[in-house]
Amino acid sequence: MIKTLQTKLLIGITPLLAIMVGLGLWAIVMFSRLGNNIDVILKENYRSVLAAEGMKESLERMDSSFLFAIGGEEAQAQEQFREYRPVFERNLRIEQHNVTLPGEQQMVDTLTELRTRYFGLAERFFALAPARREERTRLYFTQLLPTFKDIKREADAVLDLNQKNMEDEDARARNAADVSIRLMVVALLGAAAVATLIALMLSRSILEPIRAVTRGARAMARGELDQVVPATTRDELGELAAAFNTMARTIREFQQAGTARLLRAQQTAQATIDSFPDPVVVVDPTGAVERANPAARQILGVTPSDNGSIPWTPPPLLKAPLTEVIGGQPDYLPSSLEHALCFRENGQERYFLPRVLAIRDDQGLLGAAMVLQDVTKFRLVDQLKSDMVSTVSHELKTPLTSLQMAVHLLLEEVVGPLTSKQIELLLAARQDTDRLLAMINDLLDLTRLEQGRLTLDTHPVASADLVAEAVERFRSRAEDAGVNLKGDVAFGLPPVLVDRERVGHVFDNLIGNALAHTGRGGTIRVAASDDGDVVRFLVEDTGEGIPPEHLGHIFEKFYRVPGSRSGGGAGLGLAIAREIVVAHGGTIHATSSPGVGTTFTFVLPKGAVPGEEESS
Repeated sequence: MIKTLQTKLLIGITPLLAIMVGLGLWAIVMFSRLGNNIDVILKENYRSVLAAEGMKESLERMDSSFLFAIGGEEAQAQEQFREYRPVFERNLRIEQHNVTLPGEQQMVDTLTELRTRYFGLAERFFALAPARREERTRLYFTQLLPTFKDIKREADAVLDLNQKNMEDEDARARNAADVSIRLMVVALLGAAAVATLIALMLSRSILEPIRAVTRGARAMARGELDQVVPATTRDELGELAAAFNTMARTIREFQQAGTARLLRAQQTAQATIDSFPDPVVVVDPTGAVERANPAARQILGVTPSDNGSIPWTPPPLLKAPLTEVIGGQPDYLPSSLEHALCFRENGQERYFLPRVLAIRDDQGLLGAAMVLQDVTKFRLVDQLKSDMVSTVSHELKTPLTSLQMAVHLLLEEVVGPLTSKQIELLLAARQDTDRLLAMINDLLDLTRLEQGRLTLDTHPVASADLVAEAVERFRSRAEDAGVNLKGDVAFGLPPVLVDRERVGHVFDNLIGNALAHTGRGGTIRVAASDDGDVVRFLVEDTGEGIPPEHLGHIFEKFYRVPGSRSGGGAGLGLAIAREIVVAHGGTIHATSSPGVGTTFTFVLPKGAVPGEEESS
């Protein structure tokens, strides 16, 4: 009794193996026979064909040498005859040792006799002096030429004999190949019939148990877990049926125990999110909301769907970072209050700092979690600080201006002459008051920009003029510092819609910083180029550069890079420059390599081309 599936398969495959071995052996014999026929053609007949062709070719050349001699070219004639005589001899020897066909030996003997006669006549020909031209001509046409024709005729006979034998062998080989093909087709058809019969027999004993297991698996996939597959055999298929029944029983037990645990896990996850005081929203990779706590429902008005099939449309300011994180970008984790978003709740404004984190497992992205951190208190504190800075700066500006005026009057010796020491002290005091006044003006400008109280007087301004004016303002300072300052503006650059004075302040800050951090012999390049709907400006230097750990903070208020060569300033210049660029609807960023240099790049919107408004 067959107990294993392996035994069944071996019994079914054995006839197929026998047929395959038989066909293989028979094919080897037939191919060997065909190979022998081809070998005979190549080794015997083909060699004689080549020898006959060689004899004919060399004979033609030697015959031509006689004509050259008759024509008066004695040296060329003898040289050509000596060159091709060995060739003829070599091919004749090949044919003499390759006689394989009936009648071929007689042809070879005739060729040998004619060869001897021909070369004897040739010696007589060349023995005659060149001056005896008539005797040479008579010898050639009466004896040499007829002998040449006889040799050529015999060589053609050898060639025809071997070629005919090659054609006969080729026909026999083709006939054998045709017979082999017909027999192979018959054998293959027989093997296919046997294989089909064996496959039908095996399918009845193998596929039926497999179909039973498949029907049971599909029923379990539909949720019908009470499945039992009959085990009718004791082979591997019977073991498969028994294992399926065991699996179905185990799944039923796990279902009963796991349903409660799954429900508890879902409740725990939702309760955990609900416990957060800040709004929390969890979305799937399509953007559909899976979970949202009460704070998110109240602030954002979001409601998770039961099946997660309805995508959520987030507020415009949240849509971009959420889309980027779902698309595979890094987590969105801003830390500055400037990224805070304002929402109204119960008639009051509340500020939230959005953070979007990707949710992943080993298989890939599962979705994203968005948390809105309530920073209303921090925002109010920051606003209070800004108001206090603005008030204090404003109150300090008036007495500081008076103090600056007094120092100027003293230096002009309006109230009396001064000693050199007094002048030195007053010059230092004037420098400090100028520095303090510049810092206070920066604080006031920054406060007005942040509070939106700064009105921009925008007009179309030529981009080339902005660059040229900025470079000219710092030309003398750059020459004194030994720095090469140059402008680089693309031809035909369109104008930009800007407040000329404010944008000039941006250029002044960036070029001033570049001069402060670039040593003698360095280069500062101020450039502008067209970039779609905006004009791109850059200030590039070959200075000391900014370390990577500080590059992300340089636009923050009061931030200064530790160890910087520049000694003055309160760290407000870049913050003011950014606010001015943003107020114009542009962006600004920096790239740097320590020891290589720094590049500040900002973009401004294009303005109307001069004359365009009138024409419209």
